[in-house]
Amino acid sequence: MIGRVLGTAVTTLLVAIAVGLATWFAYSSASGATLIAFRTGSMTPTMPQGAIAVTVPVRAAELRVGDVVTVQRANEAMPVTHRIIEIRDVSEQPAGGFDVRAAAPGRTLPGRADPAAREIVMQGDANQVPDALPYVVADARRVVAAVPHLGSALMLLQSPISMGALVISVGALVTWAFWPRRRTPDAGPLPDAGPAPGAAPDAAPSPAAGDRPRGRHAAGVGA
Repeated sequence: MIGRVLGTAVTTLLVAIAVGLATWFAYSSASGATLIAFRTGSMTPTMPQGAIAVTVPVRAAELRVGDVVTVQRANEAMPVTHRIIEIRDVSEQPAGGFDVRAAAPGRTLPGRADPAAREIVMQGDANQVPDALPYVVADARRVVAAVPHLGSALMLLQSPISMGALVISVGALVTWAFWPRRRTPDAGPLPDAGPAPGAAPDAAPSPAAGDRPRGRHAAGVGA
């Protein structure tokens, strides 16, 4: 009984995971969505360290103050995900001589003369001051949803030891749930307990015509 219930639960869980992955892949293919994990607490409490977020590509002209976006500066290895607090036209000269161009991760950096480029100022929700330099972008990735702590779990599962332990555990659970069980032999029919108290006994069957008892003296035949 326990094995059957557990097998049903495992099957339901696997189907739900498969449906969820299929839905995500379809949505990602249609919208260009990707997942990012927050490795610092600069967006706490809205998106704390260890949160995971869904981002979609967006052009600079579509950005609005208050959007949380992900961009990556020139010559920097890690992208930045902060909230936009100001949007303005691109300055004619780089701020302090620094290259402030940025783009969505994996995209080409814009030119300063690009008519689609905008200069944005960003700040982390947990930071007291804006980022030191603005960002000149022609595109970015906008955060549309976030789940706290899920990123920590996914990053933990990325380690070889955790992934191996997960595969072994799931395999053992599925094998145990669907392993054939030995059937218990039937005990046979229960003995007849007789009529219930107060019930009339079954009537005896009537004797057949040829089985009726004869009298002591048979009827004589007249001479």
